[in-house]
Amino acid sequence: MIPIFQRALPERVKKSPRRRRSDFFSSRFARSRFSVAPPSAPRARERSFSFARLRLASLLLLFIPSIAIAQGTLTKAPALEEMVEAEYPPEAKAEGLTGVVVLEVDIGEDGAVMDAQVTEPAGHGFDEAALEAVRKFRFSPAEIDGQPAAVRIEYRYHFFFRPPPETPADASPDGEAAPAVVNLQGLVLERGTRKPIAGATVDVADGAIVVYTDDKGHFEAAGVPLGEVKVVVVETGHERFETTENIEAGQVTEVKYYVYRAALSPFESVITGRRERKEVSTVAISVGELQKLPGVSGDAVKVVQNLPGIARVPFGSGRLVVRGGNPNDTRTYIDGQYVPTLFHFGGITSVYASELVQQVEFEPGNFGARYGRATAGRIELVTRPASPDRLHLLADVDLYNATGLAEGPVSDDVSVAVAARRSYVDAVIAGAASAAPNTFDGIGFSIAPRFYDYQGKIDYKLDERNSVRFDVFGSSDALALTGIDTGGVEGITAVSTTTAFTRVGLTWDHRINSQTRTRVQIFPGFDHFDFDLEPITFQMDQTSLGARVEGFHVLAPNLEAGVGLDLLFTRSVLSGLLPNEPPPGQIPPPDFRQDLVPLRYDVVVSQPAIWTEAIWQPVEGLKLVPGLRLDYDSLLQSGWFDPRFAARWAVAEDTILKGGVGLYHQPPQPQFVTEELGNPAVKEEGATQYSVGVEQRLLGPLGLDLQIYYKDLFNLVIPSARVIERNGEQVPERYANEGTGRAYGAELLLRYDSDGRFFGWIAYSLARSVRDQQEAGTNLGEVTTLDQPHNFVAVGSLELPEIWRGLSFGFRMRYTTGNPRREIGGSFYDADTDDYRRYSLPFGDARFPAFFQLDLRLDKAWTYEGSVLTAYIDVQNVTNRKNAEAINYNFDFSRWAYSPGLPLFPSFGVRYAY
Repeated sequence: MIPIFQRALPERVKKSPRRRRSDFFSSRFARSRFSVAPPSAPRARERSFSFARLRLASLLLLFIPSIAIAQGTLTKAPALEEMVEAEYPPEAKAEGLTGVVVLEVDIGEDGAVMDAQVTEPAGHGFDEAALEAVRKFRFSPAEIDGQPAAVRIEYRYHFFFRPPPETPADASPDGEAAPAVVNLQGLVLERGTRKPIAGATVDVADGAIVVYTDDKGHFEAAGVPLGEVKVVVVETGHERFETTENIEAGQVTEVKYYVYRAALSPFESVITGRRERKEVSTVAISVGELQKLPGVSGDAVKVVQNLPGIARVPFGSGRLVVRGGNPNDTRTYIDGQYVPTLFHFGGITSVYASELVQQVEFEPGNFGARYGRATAGRIELVTRPASPDRLHLLADVDLYNATGLAEGPVSDDVSVAVAARRSYVDAVIAGAASAAPNTFDGIGFSIAPRFYDYQGKIDYKLDERNSVRFDVFGSSDALALTGIDTGGVEGITAVSTTTAFTRVGLTWDHRINSQTRTRVQIFPGFDHFDFDLEPITFQMDQTSLGARVEGFHVLAPNLEAGVGLDLLFTRSVLSGLLPNEPPPGQIPPPDFRQDLVPLRYDVVVSQPAIWTEAIWQPVEGLKLVPGLRLDYDSLLQSGWFDPRFAARWAVAEDTILKGGVGLYHQPPQPQFVTEELGNPAVKEEGATQYSVGVEQRLLGPLGLDLQIYYKDLFNLVIPSARVIERNGEQVPERYANEGTGRAYGAELLLRYDSDGRFFGWIAYSLARSVRDQQEAGTNLGEVTTLDQPHNFVAVGSLELPEIWRGLSFGFRMRYTTGNPRREIGGSFYDADTDDYRRYSLPFGDARFPAFFQLDLRLDKAWTYEGSVLTAYIDVQNVTNRKNAEAINYNFDFSRWAYSPGLPLFPSFGVRYAY
């Protein structure tokens, strides 16, 4: 996969011994020692000298993305186990010079250093000495998703020179000093987050004593001179911290230092392991800076709408249209569990708190065999574990909803997280309606628009090889209006709709050995949907039980295989009162309420699937991923094979070619299979997907991803006007698997990786989507309703510490070809219905005007010792452009006007994190 941005994970670092002044000794000994020095380390002094012991603590790693780099969550950071001290260069020693060498170090899956290169030289022989030493280091292996993986880190090697200590007054006759007593100790924490900073250098009294923090951020210094002393804390990735302490005799001074994280963090870790780069079209988005992008309301999940392959949907719609498919052609998941939607009513925000999301995986096509029952794309929210280190609290309030979160450990092995969000648009509208009853022109809100969602999780680490997670989450949306104007249809005065779902999940991850890992998931769920347009009603209740059983094994150094079961069992109960469809050739009655058909449909469906996939590297740089999936649907009494294949070839260090082909099937929507509304004889729909592409690293953090795709659609369920014989009776066929179509295009993603200060990307999609039949027996070749040949998005976010610490600015610009529409050719009066009827020209002969929108966002964070307060303002459509989203006609279709979408819309809020 291709991570765009990855949330930094809390990591454990190897505990370091505490250093005291007695650890230093003169260069006349066989081995010289060095210490990590602050940037202001003094230059050479013309005296004899000694060197501090080099303390190389494990580095705290951050993901900085790369086009050629892949998906995966860093579950274990590499920790330094074996250190080789560099020889101090004679030239530098003679002149008393200090230096800092920055290196890029590749660490293999076994923890050995595969390669190291100097990226920022210091000269004077420091580069050669540091390079020779670092190449002999040995680390504990890093792990990605619990599996050993190769990583690349940026490493700073400090050479520090200072004179030897003078002989202390309390030295014994043989020259040995009395043991020094610890009289300064404390913690070094990251300001705002309270994360312990491991491996930080604590310089006391201008280099007289240099000690280092352990994995809990703790340090101790012995023999600190009495009186006022200067203390300097330096750690790569954080700002220099300087203060003074008053040391008194016979007392231990306890301190706690809160250090700002640097705006320009030089730490890098690049994932280069085997599991991360097997897919063709995957983009993995993680949260963090993405919440600062404008137009997404601080919701990282909504960012997928700004990526290549996603069509722009009308304002107020939370549906996802991927590579020319229908919304139902894309499957959405949360931690492997299927969910019916990712967004609340109107697409305002997602149904899962972004603060608990590790990353969002988006595959617009050619996804692997692990997933099925979809012919377009896959979108999955991968959540993170509850925080195992300390208590965290969060509150976020904006104009229309509020979010709360609490998480932390309850024991050494168990951590818990809970979160909830509730909108208060209903309260605002109800108050406004009471204060000004004429404002809404007679529309009454018996239940104003409201939504809520909730999440809870328990993470339990049984041992080094086993972990268990329990999840529960759900969402509910409701809207009810009374006194509405239905355009002259008498008797219809109210409309209401409710959508809700709940999921419960239990996950067991087990690592049998270093080569084999397994995962077992069980997730029962309940979905509810109802729609009431009096007297028309429709309701669906669905109870489900899903399960995933997966195993992965490394068969050889260049071959890994996986196999799994993907099981889904559902019981759906559909009921309602719906208009009857007249037989072919018969004119419908003037009042549809005269012919309503009761619906009662209760069905149990089993959808088992088995899949297998392999990752084979026959030669260096070439990765082949064959896969096979077998599905069965008990309602359709049909099964299908889906073979799939993907390949990635690193033809150069910064260039990767990729391609894929695969067969994909999905069952039709339940209403198409009912006797009352559909055709029980319809079968699964299908698509053959092809794609090729290139990933190219350009200059520094700038990378490019270009893909070309083609989809051949077949067996699509489309309306049918034919009459067929079923059970000895002539009945309308209604639907048939006679639809075909195609979708094709090119997608470009030009991305500037986060450098700690700026990130952003440009996404461009050139796409066409055509359906060859509108109904059975026709051959029209019409474009689809969301056919958008050109879709351009540019987003970015910039930190502005020079103006004001904690200030950031974000922008989003979108341009999209207008959606196709049907032109009205004229109208005629129908005396039977006492209404005007229109006759239309072919669909797609006309289009809505092009869409353009510019959004801006400003964030300001105040960082306190243990918390962060952020205020933000987000302005959508700052140009107040009236983008056409629909078209309205007068009573006889002689005049029309566009309905505009979102006007200029400012929003603001505050966020507090502890």
